[in-house]
Amino acid sequence: MKHLSFFLIILLFFAGLSPVARAGTQEMENLGRQAVAAAQEALAPHPIEACLTNVGWANLENQPCHLLFDVFSGQAGVSVGRGSLLPVHGAWTDAPWAAFITRPSPEDLILVLVRITAQGPVRFGPLNVRVVTGTDFTPFEQVLGKEAFALVTLANGWADKVPPRVLAGSLFHDHLCCGVFTGYFTTQYILDHFPLTGTQDYIYIGIPAWCQDDLIMTGLNLTPGKHGYVTMTYPWNRPWKTDKDTYENLGGIIIRRDSRAGGGQAWVLAFDWQAKAFRQFAGLEESAPLDWKHQPWLHVVYNRFFTARINSSGDFVSVVRTRKLETAKKLRT
Repeated sequence: MKHLSFFLIILLFFAGLSPVARAGTQEMENLGRQAVAAAQEALAPHPIEACLTNVGWANLENQPCHLLFDVFSGQAGVSVGRGSLLPVHGAWTDAPWAAFITRPSPEDLILVLVRITAQGPVRFGPLNVRVVTGTDFTPFEQVLGKEAFALVTLANGWADKVPPRVLAGSLFHDHLCCGVFTGYFTTQYILDHFPLTGTQDYIYIGIPAWCQDDLIMTGLNLTPGKHGYVTMTYPWNRPWKTDKDTYENLGGIIIRRDSRAGGGQAWVLAFDWQAKAFRQFAGLEESAPLDWKHQPWLHVVYNRFFTARINSSGDFVSVVRTRKLETAKKLRT
């Protein structure tokens, strides 16, 4: 009787679980295939060329969803190695989604968002998310919801062939604002001008910290947990004032530390957005305001401006002060 009661309890437990929880791998694969099929139907006759998705972190009915990477790759032909399967960073509590993209012409960048639920895929779109100067993001927000800015900026970055390292940093940041791109120039400037030798390593101080820091951390492999990255709250657009000097356009501090000898060298960086040149690039008047918050198209167009100058980190980053840190104690202070 005890064994029968236990058996009944187990049956009732599994009966209360969702189909995903009961079936596990097979049901998850089925949901992935359904999502791809829904996207292919929406994008036809054009093929799926890329996929943005958060399934590496998302959860469905308490089940991890990373298996869907393999399904998307097998069913849609997208690939991490070829840069067409793009894992967007998210929280463990996020619901899974995938945005499938095709680019049938230079003027058309078609995206369909598929939200993956235990009951099956829910499709939003398709819509043309190609951004140019002055593009209104309201239609994107109405169809794509809270993911609109992330999906539109990342899709345009993929289509515009921004450098893979920029795209990788933006996937960690979870969207491709132009602030992430600035981190590429800062990282490249550091590597070009302050290379490491022997027992040296880097410490980066985000003063001020902005979106670029997420790319700098990934590009230089610096994290707070490894004691290579520090930040403090300071508005990036406010000058830094000392008793002797005022520093405009502050861009962070890089320290090259010698772990064996102690001490090191610090450089205070500045970042110049080259606003005048950008306005010319974007076809804007010289006095046109650059309001990144209320003009989201600026991020996409600025990313194109940066991409056209990808080998010119020195045009954007410079050193405004250098300090030698003779001892480990000096470094800590």
